[in-house]
Amino acid sequence: MVIAPTNLPLWITFSRLVASPIFVLLFWLGLRGSGYGAPIETLIVDIRPEFLIAAWALMFLQEVSDLVDGAIARHHGTVTDLGKLVDPLADTLSHVGAFLCLMWVGLIPFWVLLIVYYREAVVSTLRVIAAKEGYVVQARPSGKIKALSQAIAANLIVGFLVVAHYVEGMRDLVAPVAQVLSILVALGALISLVDYYLAINRIAGRK
Repeated sequence: MVIAPTNLPLWITFSRLVASPIFVLLFWLGLRGSGYGAPIETLIVDIRPEFLIAAWALMFLQEVSDLVDGAIARHHGTVTDLGKLVDPLADTLSHVGAFLCLMWVGLIPFWVLLIVYYREAVVSTLRVIAAKEGYVVQARPSGKIKALSQAIAANLIVGFLVVAHYVEGMRDLVAPVAQVLSILVALGALISLVDYYLAINRIAGRK
């Protein structure tokens, strides 16, 4: 297997790998100071909105491209094993990068990021083991739901940060909304972890 983009869907997928660290950089540039330990009110007031808006837009484009690359690959019959493996990796880097930034400013609890990381590490390891045994584990519905919940949560929280900078009445909503979304993200990750574990065991049992 050549680990390089060989068609348009793969180029789109690989571009998401590059976009993830750019998002982190833009988010960091949007903060005045480190952001760590600052009250939420102070964080919202002091952000540089132009950088946060750019980071938000880039995150949105990443999610759109996630839909586009798969649709193009299925439509043209260019679905590859490499794409099946790299696509969830691009999702992971995108979402974990966003949650790391949000944890740094106190909007995502550490335990949520830990659950997300643990899920990705375990599932990725199981998929590699499965691949060595000669079969590729395709994305499961629970994985798609997990990715969707993370995408919605990250986009909404960053969006709330940007909007609250301009709309003072929304500033008290940022932390509660982030807490609710954090719980949903953690539940989605845990459910997906159990689902993949059971599914891979079923596949291995039929071999």
